[in-house]
Amino acid sequence: MSTRKEEKKKAKRKIKQKERRYRPVRALLQEKADFLFYQALLFKNRRQFGKSLSYLEKVLHLDPKNEEYLQEMGHLGYLMKRQDIEINALLGLYNYDLIKPNQLQPLCQMLEENGKYKQALSIIQKTLKNFSKIKMRGKKTLREFLIENQQYCKNQLESIQKSVAIKSSIEALKGENRQKVPKKIISSIKNTDTPSDFTDDKPIKKIPIYFQIDPVSFKESMADSRTGSLENYQLTLRGYQIRFKETFESLICLNSLKNVRSFWFQEETARKILKTFHGRALLADEVGLGKTIEALMVLKEYIQRGMVKSALILTPTPLVSQWKEELKVKFGLNFPSTDDPGYNTHEKTFWKEDFILASINLAKSKKNFPIVTQREYDIVIVDEAHHLKDRNTLNWKLVNTLKKRFLLLLTATPVENNLMELYNLVTLLKPGQLKTASSFREKFMTRGDPTDPQNSSHLKDLLGQIMIRNTRAFAKVDIPPRFAQTIKVEPVSLEIRLYQNITALIKDISKTNGSGHKLLLKNLLTEAGSSPRSVGLTLSKILAGQEILVEHKKMLLAINNLCRSITITGKDKLLFKLLKSYPGKMILFVKYLGTLEHVSEFLASKGISHSLFHGKMDNQSKDEQIQNFKEEKDILLTTEIGGEGRNLQFCHQMINYDLPWNPMKIEQRIGRIHRIGQEKEVMIFNLCAAESVEDYILEILDKKINMFEMVIGEIDMILGRIEGEKEFSETVYDIWVNSRTEEEKKAAFGQLESRLIKAKTSYQKSKELDKKLFGENYEL
Repeated sequence: MSTRKEEKKKAKRKIKQKERRYRPVRALLQEKADFLFYQALLFKNRRQFGKSLSYLEKVLHLDPKNEEYLQEMGHLGYLMKRQDIEINALLGLYNYDLIKPNQLQPLCQMLEENGKYKQALSIIQKTLKNFSKIKMRGKKTLREFLIENQQYCKNQLESIQKSVAIKSSIEALKGENRQKVPKKIISSIKNTDTPSDFTDDKPIKKIPIYFQIDPVSFKESMADSRTGSLENYQLTLRGYQIRFKETFESLICLNSLKNVRSFWFQEETARKILKTFHGRALLADEVGLGKTIEALMVLKEYIQRGMVKSALILTPTPLVSQWKEELKVKFGLNFPSTDDPGYNTHEKTFWKEDFILASINLAKSKKNFPIVTQREYDIVIVDEAHHLKDRNTLNWKLVNTLKKRFLLLLTATPVENNLMELYNLVTLLKPGQLKTASSFREKFMTRGDPTDPQNSSHLKDLLGQIMIRNTRAFAKVDIPPRFAQTIKVEPVSLEIRLYQNITALIKDISKTNGSGHKLLLKNLLTEAGSSPRSVGLTLSKILAGQEILVEHKKMLLAINNLCRSITITGKDKLLFKLLKSYPGKMILFVKYLGTLEHVSEFLASKGISHSLFHGKMDNQSKDEQIQNFKEEKDILLTTEIGGEGRNLQFCHQMINYDLPWNPMKIEQRIGRIHRIGQEKEVMIFNLCAAESVEDYILEILDKKINMFEMVIGEIDMILGRIEGEKEFSETVYDIWVNSRTEEEKKAAFGQLESRLIKAKTSYQKSKELDKKLFGENYEL
């Protein structure tokens, strides 16, 4: 006995020693597999599916039982429209007992479509045998499918056997050279109950045929003997086949997208909204994953299929211009918007347009509410939908009153303080989904803690029918960090005098007729922070017009002369040093064309070659300049519209020569290079004159709330939490103009700073709460 025990111990020691010896090897192999898998995902996101497939095959050779690798292989097969790859991946999952219950149906269907009835039947029979162990939603539906397809596979196999037997009989008769069988008999044998398709072991495909006839038009056509050509008939038929496809497996909108690179998770999200949620969904992806792109893919798909002929998009006021750009540049949709110059003059006809992009604040106004809600829309899209969290607000009442067929609500933070906020959002999408408010509180909310849910699994099931929340971990989106440096420039004496004179002029005019010329005055002040050249061009137009600000002509002339006397600014000198210190590709952003001309002349005087890009160029010139920047020149000097929708990730450095007062505009500039696809750390340099408006703005945005370290899109979430409907830039202008003393001005900016810090804290709490509540439970 003791000898046996010793032998067992010895054998165990040998196994452990062997495991220890092979542990480093396994670790090395795992490291290699992880690297190859990362490469596969990288190429898949770039839509280089062939390379991705090659890497995945290598990965599965190293670790064939890895569920994540097999799932990724299946998804790649789906994207490539390669059923053979999908089938092999799903069979791998099935063979290693890793397959999910909801994947059994597509596996069996694909096997049947490819004539592999034996394999499908074997899987169906084994699944039915162990069906009691399966736990999933829709279990009854799966059972019905399995039973129905079990019989279908049996019938197909029997038919194939009959077909083979008939073939054998015919061949035997021919081989024996007996009495010739008449052709009619052979024909009758071939045309037995078994269709000819089965002689090739192919399944019969169900072809649904629908007829819908307009009797009036049909009678008129018959009476007039109107006939069409075969070519027109085939084109019309093809058009209707595309438009009225029963499934949304193929997104027909993808081929029409311009200047946009959609990612697999965005496409899958759009498909799920179209197929499963039937156009009513809560899109709650983490910030920066492209909820706008997903929503607009759904919109474009519906439009191209002829299912949407009217649409209303509602956003916070500062985001209207951003949505306008996305719609036009990336999706080829030109929506009239409340930001358009002609909105105020054509306000009555504006709300009658088929497609509308509007500020939610304007839409809910007392004047517009009844106009907006009296008509019907095929689809309504609401951005920053957390502003609908309270059903007692006008925002919620507006969206609830709207007559709409499809509805998309977009927000990264569905819950901010209370689970009832989530209830209110879901009620807009699918009334009754969470029953009544009182029953929701009783069933799903913990007394004393409105953020702590009970019956979580049931709540998860209900929300899973209407909500998608993709996370960065799931989407495997990894963007390198960005670093910002704010550089204060000490202006020369003439620049200080110019800035002081412009400020004094604006304050003086504001006292008498500020509201009448506010836009012009605000523009002058932002130009003063940009360049003297830009100010001078505006003043020349005002003086030439002889219509406005006539009573201030003397002051305007003095300022204009001062602008002309300043040829090189403090920012110019610093810019030259920066460009010498940081070689390589650099994007140089300016706000105004006057500033662009000034900086371009300065760079030329220093012998610095550069590309130019601005809105007045035609498309061909723009393309040429971007190509020059990519291949030959290191500097792209551009206005704010520079690179809209263009791939500029080959550059990772940028300089803000001047600065927009709207933080979202700053974010848009940075977003040209700091986006998915960027492979290097992004460097941002902000130039501003000391004691200017821009100096105060950067003090708050950079030093107090660390805007430049945030994830793309987070600044929007913070600004949206500031109370009041006034834009950030409007608030800044009012502080600058209305402050009577320096102390008063600093105190007002201090209050704005406190509000922003409070808003940031509120957003961070909401972000943590949503992460805790939803986690990764609502991904695709």
